[in-house]
Amino acid sequence: AVVSTQSTGNKLLSNRLLFLGKYREFHNLVKAGELRGAADLLVSLVESKMGPPRFQITLLLDSLPLINGGPTGEIVMSSRQTYVLMKALEDMQIKKLLKEGDSQKVETIRLALVTNLASSLLEEPW
Repeated sequence: AVVSTQSTGNKLLSNRLLFLGKYREFHNLVKAGELRGAADLLVSLVESKMGPPRFQITLLLDSLPLINGGPTGEIVMSSRQTYVLMKALEDMQIKKLLKEGDSQKVETIRLALVTNLASSLLEEPW
C-alpha cells in the first residue's frame, strides 16, 4: 500500500510539473509571436485538465489575446478550439468552480469566444 501511495503521489507531482512546464512554454510562444502554436498548446492544456480545476479560468483569461486575434486581428483559433474553450467555461460554471467575483471575467471570455466562433466559422472551408 505504501508503494502504491508513493507511486500515485509521484504521478500527481509529475503531472503538475508537466503542466507548469507546458504553461511556461505557452507564454514563451506568445512572447515569440507564435500565436497558432500557443493556441494549440493552450487548448491541449484545457482539454487535458492536468492543471488544478480552479486554474481553468486563468487559462481561459490567457486565451483572450488569441481569441481576439492578437495584434493583427487575424483569426488564430479554429472553431473546434473555440468549442473546447466554451465547453471548459460551461463545465466550470456547472461544477461551480467560479468565484462570485468572476462574473465579469466570464462574460468577457464568453463574448470573445462567441465572436471568435462566428469569425472562424466564416473563414473555415466547408
